[in-house]
Amino acid sequence: MRLLVILILSFVLYLAARLLFGLSSLSNQRRKQREESGGEMVKDPICDTYVPKSRAIEKHVDGQTIYFCSQDCATAYDKKRAGSHR
Repeated sequence: MRLLVILILSFVLYLAARLLFGLSSLSNQRRKQREESGGEMVKDPICDTYVPKSRAIEKHVDGQTIYFCSQDCATAYDKKRAGSHR
């Protein structure tokens, strides 16, 4: 009887440890995926596309940082601003 109780407790502890370590590895996988994809997403004001901040083209305009998905969108933004200042 004592052996059966020990076996059951061992099995329960094994399942608990597996669950804890399994969840930990899942959160590590999610963190790695987020880092690989560039982390925070930012929105391009020209085409409304979301792009990872680490891959975005940055422009500093009037004390604000604006992010673009491509050089084409950054150029279009510059042309749009130049047209509105005339």
